[in-house]
Amino acid sequence: MAYCSISGYTTGRKFIQTLTVKDHPPMLSAQQACALVLAMHDGIINDGKPERFVIQSCELCPLRAYWVIRCNSVDYVQHGVESSCYIGINAHLVNVQTGVVDTIGSAISVDDYLQDKYDQDAAMGNFYVLTPAFNRHDKTAMGNLRQKLACTYPQVVALLSEQNKHWLTGSRRVLLLAQQQLCGQGVPSTIRLVPETAGATPLDGQLCHADAVLLALRRRLQ
Repeated sequence: MAYCSISGYTTGRKFIQTLTVKDHPPMLSAQQACALVLAMHDGIINDGKPERFVIQSCELCPLRAYWVIRCNSVDYVQHGVESSCYIGINAHLVNVQTGVVDTIGSAISVDDYLQDKYDQDAAMGNFYVLTPAFNRHDKTAMGNLRQKLACTYPQVVALLSEQNKHWLTGSRRVLLLAQQQLCGQGVPSTIRLVPETAGATPLDGQLCHADAVLLALRRRLQ
């Protein structure tokens, strides 16, 4: 905790006030962050012997909130032995303030993972849902949705109701992709933050092409 004083004049009298300022924790250095990641690999055994690991790369993410660190075995990094390469992990993220380490699997990019984390923090415990951006009076959008879902007119009306208007849920990044796909089908939608998903169909980011989005939306008809 730090303290500072400010002074000034009011109605001809000088005043002095002491303010309490919370110190920000010091930012972890690259060396400290790398040490945390290497410590996670202590005790790994390969062919009955302890495996040694080294850092491949270490850099700050664009918002300077995390160290992005990649590491692998000494035999792979320094000697190019392909059979000694450990796979399945894209990178480790080390929070520069707390030192908490997140491990990113190889199925997602660092940029996408970071975007999901930032959006999740911004949601503050709420959920992202994709909802229709039109009502039953928009005959064109109604017709497009009915055609793409191969459903009846009453089913389309039901999808626009207050009870069923939460169509899809997932990360904001994935829902933006779904929104683009639906827009291309002539079905306008919007993304909202809500306290509950209210039956919205979860959408997987790995399956966000047009057919997958429409299939997920058809589940709301059931």
